[in-house]
Amino acid sequence: MTYASVTIALPTGASDSVRWAASELRAVLKRRGVSSTEGSATNGGTLVEVVRGNDRPSLKSPVELPEKEESFSLYRQGAHVVAWGRDDRGLVFALTELADRARYAQGEDVFEGTFPVVEKPSARIRSMARLFCSEEEDKAWFYDKQQWRDYLTMLASNRFNRFSLTLGMGYNYPYHNPWITDVYFYFPYPFLMKVQGFEVEIVELSEEERDTNLEMLKFIAREAAKRGLEFQLALWTQRYDFDDVPRANYTVAGVTDANLAPYCRAALTQLLTEVPEITGLTFRVHVEGGIAEGDYGFWKEAFAGVAAAGRPIEIDMHGKGLDHAMLQIARETGMPFAASPKYLAEHMGLPYHQSAIRDREYPPEVARSEREKLSEGSRKFLRYSYGDLLTKDKDYKVIYRIWAGTQRVLLWGDPDLAAGYGRSSMFAGSDGVEWCEPQSFKGRMGTGIPGGRFNYQKQGMATRYDWQKYDYQYRVWGRLLYYPEAPRDSWMRYLAHECGDAAEYCEKGLSFAGKVLPLVSLTHGPSVSNNHYWPEVYTNLPLIEGTGQRAYGFDMDGPVRFGNAPTFDSALFVTAREYAELLLAGKASHRYTPLDIADWLEELAEGCDQAVLDAKKTASFATPAVQRIIVDVEICGGLARFFAEKFRAACWAELFVATKVSSLVEPLLDHARRSVMAWERVADISRDLYQDDLTYGPQSWLRGSWHTRLPQIQAELLDLESLRGGGKYESVKADETVQAAIDAIKARRAVVAGSLEVEAAVSFNAGAGFDVRVSGEMDDEPILHYRHVNQAERWKSTTMSRTGEGYAASISGDYTQSEFHLQYFVSSKKNGQAVLTPGLDGKLANEPYYTVLQSGGSRPGGRAFTSPRLQPEAADVEKTK
Repeated sequence: MTYASVTIALPTGASDSVRWAASELRAVLKRRGVSSTEGSATNGGTLVEVVRGNDRPSLKSPVELPEKEESFSLYRQGAHVVAWGRDDRGLVFALTELADRARYAQGEDVFEGTFPVVEKPSARIRSMARLFCSEEEDKAWFYDKQQWRDYLTMLASNRFNRFSLTLGMGYNYPYHNPWITDVYFYFPYPFLMKVQGFEVEIVELSEEERDTNLEMLKFIAREAAKRGLEFQLALWTQRYDFDDVPRANYTVAGVTDANLAPYCRAALTQLLTEVPEITGLTFRVHVEGGIAEGDYGFWKEAFAGVAAAGRPIEIDMHGKGLDHAMLQIARETGMPFAASPKYLAEHMGLPYHQSAIRDREYPPEVARSEREKLSEGSRKFLRYSYGDLLTKDKDYKVIYRIWAGTQRVLLWGDPDLAAGYGRSSMFAGSDGVEWCEPQSFKGRMGTGIPGGRFNYQKQGMATRYDWQKYDYQYRVWGRLLYYPEAPRDSWMRYLAHECGDAAEYCEKGLSFAGKVLPLVSLTHGPSVSNNHYWPEVYTNLPLIEGTGQRAYGFDMDGPVRFGNAPTFDSALFVTAREYAELLLAGKASHRYTPLDIADWLEELAEGCDQAVLDAKKTASFATPAVQRIIVDVEICGGLARFFAEKFRAACWAELFVATKVSSLVEPLLDHARRSVMAWERVADISRDLYQDDLTYGPQSWLRGSWHTRLPQIQAELLDLESLRGGGKYESVKADETVQAAIDAIKARRAVVAGSLEVEAAVSFNAGAGFDVRVSGEMDDEPILHYRHVNQAERWKSTTMSRTGEGYAASISGDYTQSEFHLQYFVSSKKNGQAVLTPGLDGKLANEPYYTVLQSGGSRPGGRAFTSPRLQPEAADVEKTK
């Protein structure tokens, strides 16, 4: 269909955001050479009829229109296109979808794509956080108005509904910290305003620059509001040791212990008055925000300053150490309030919520210090996940924050994982997710380099703005968070435009690559801290004890070696050390082993490699857009092989450490050599492309690149080769126990996702028993594993009993008498092979357990039922496979 002209008919009283979206569509059409007007008469051209809510369109919809807020639909008949939205944000999404189609259309039909289309949100909150933590690297984008217009347009066009400008996140510990150097916006208020009634200032900051900062904040807020985005301002630090930071580049003067709380209160009220577009504030309410835990007086005063602004402002409290007293303080303000725990420590894993936290995250008998009596004491289980926040009758939002620890530099874009996050972000009544964008923490703790955010040393590879490298990542992430069933052309039109005949191979490669590091993070967790563990540019953890203590020693129990590093989900994964102990004891386990993980990684590596080979045969391969993608896919494939071989080597290493049997050294060395070869390939690929020093902090493990890590990784191989012939160990021959373990590895079969048919209610009543029945082929009695949706608790298990054609077990009424929902899974064996039901499927993007809501909850979520195919209003009992 050709378009001579387009008339856009807006509804009466269209909002500013809808008018902005219409202007965006008109601007794109103009660049395509298509004239457009706003009105109702078409003069023979194409009509885009914009319809809101229950208003009646002149062209009847061929599909049922959803009631859910933010939903939209597009349908057409000939030259008549209807853009329907349930509300203003739905209309923004409908119009920006048409603009996106027009921008990337390959043929004459500028609106080519799926018709009719109906989309509705899964995750209620879909937020992107942009962090300012380096004066050297972040001022350029902070002051660039056109950058902000383009960036916020990109977010709104990709179905995000919230933007969070994040200040004061530059350091983790504000007391006696010798690393504190770059403090620009660290204590944000005096960098933005002269607060009335207080003589507080930044000594080295001119009034002109301070006023410019506030004007830029106002500009960003207005531009976000214009696009229909909520504007969240994150103020992570409320004080630090102002008088004990000799290396700080700016000096805060005029703040004392006596006036800190009144100053922050007044600053918050003034800031909210100056910037009326702010819809919410995020606070780090544990010790790292500068306020001792349990100092409720400060927060009462600060939150009173929020309430004094005289309009609803969401108070979002970062989850670590959060207790019920803090929730009550927020509740008493009358403001909407939220808790925002981390999704998976300070990293990014697979989309589901970890079944179990690490042992180190359970509360100790005595807190580390009075200042940390909650986050390192009684509330420690809330440091790195949702803890006990998901009660049945909670009156606050729970928003997950995906920390910037796993993958900072390399591009990824896996639709499976993004859709999985869209579903799991609503887990058990949760409300959504905020993602710390790619390159968050770049230049952190005074390591900024002018121009450093572009990472490349090869000319011609950088994009105009640093975030534009990740356009596809934002697209896949935002659109599938919003609607996990979004049509493929939603992202393929972009790739076809940017990558030409390599588009399909880029899509496949990015999908395989996107699973690699999240899988590694989930299953290999030597540190929860992104300040120590960076799997993307990995600091080697040896297979046999030796180096590695400095980077990981503070956060691992027992020997600091690869096979002893804990997983982030001990309910579903065993470490290499645990696996070796089971083998030597002749015991089986229902959990995934390091060899299962290695198999997955090998498959991902092969997928990456094939996509790279196919892309290299295309005419578009030499273009910068394809090069940026394919090189990153190739690096991710190499990392997958490196970690796959490390996992395999670790199993043999742990057997050797336990037994000193010399015949175990050769398979250990074989896999270790393969891992080194994989890293050597990564180093070769990256050496002339990426900068030698990718800086995310001052310590060695937070900077460098793949090729600078290579000598350390090669050196370990020399250490391992010294084990030949016993080395420093006495040569020991394998006895029957060790030989049985070796035979078990060789005969091993992978743990698989279950084929059992599970029958259970989709909800339960507190105090009533909850029955689970399973049927299907299995070797012996299956095991039911269950727990409240409360990570402060441990999992329980019971053997299921034979009943007719299957097995059954009941969770007692005493256990269901709780304020929490339930989750469970079943382990079994089939032909000697371990089976988990539901387990992780081939896409690694599902929830490996069933979640059941307690009846009568005040705010049911979108994932509170036993199967993704069932709906809460379905019959009480359903069968799922």
